[in-house]
Amino acid sequence: MDLQKAVISEIVDLVTVYSPKKRVATVKNRFSYAITFCADNGQITYTQNGACYVENKTHALLLPEEASYSLYGDITGNFPVINFYTLHPITDTITVFEISNQGYLLSCYNEMKRLFGINANQAKIFSLLYEIIHELSYSKGSDILDPAIDFINENYCNSDISNTLLAKKCKISEVYFRKLFKEKTGTTPKQYILSLRLSRAKQLLGEGKQKIWAISSDCGFESSAHFCRSFKEQFGITPSEYRKKQYNGI
Repeated sequence: MDLQKAVISEIVDLVTVYSPKKRVATVKNRFSYAITFCADNGQITYTQNGACYVENKTHALLLPEEASYSLYGDITGNFPVINFYTLHPITDTITVFEISNQGYLLSCYNEMKRLFGINANQAKIFSLLYEIIHELSYSKGSDILDPAIDFINENYCNSDISNTLLAKKCKISEVYFRKLFKEKTGTTPKQYILSLRLSRAKQLLGEGKQKIWAISSDCGFESSAHFCRSFKEQFGITPSEYRKKQYNGI
């Protein structure tokens, strides 16, 4: 998917979403494409077709038109969202872009919002959106880690994932991989994978179709005890307590 080739036909609206920690939401058949990024230090994990995508101060997302997905607020924050239509389809899968200059994206967004609705400034608004697209498409340093990030997003429930394997995917040393990964994502590969597994586990618990031990296994945890301990450390309650709350509508 080459975002640079997108031809914008209409910018629908611009909105800054306040997302508190532990926020849960589901979107079905999204009405338009959207570029969204974090304006501060917040974080949201999106889940689409079993794959997870993290949005934070170092990663922006492209949300596809007509896509269905769920999201969970990992860390409270504010998230600018630019909704738009294109002349031709871009992608049907959530796409992650590394952010090399959060301040620049925010300044472009704020200027777009100031001008939005003033017909005389439509060309400038479109120009600013293309500036954001250009910035995301050519973010520095994203290529090296792309193979590992893509592999993690598709295989995070595989208990055999290791730093050694991920470093080989990127064709760099394991030491350099760990260093670069922490610089780019703000967390370790282990914690990044754990976050995706826990988000997926929450989704399965809410569906109520599987036993807790089966969810633990399917999400790549070494044991049910490890799963329950990690879940409580992350969310403050046990998996069974979370399922009970979901079932009772609390």
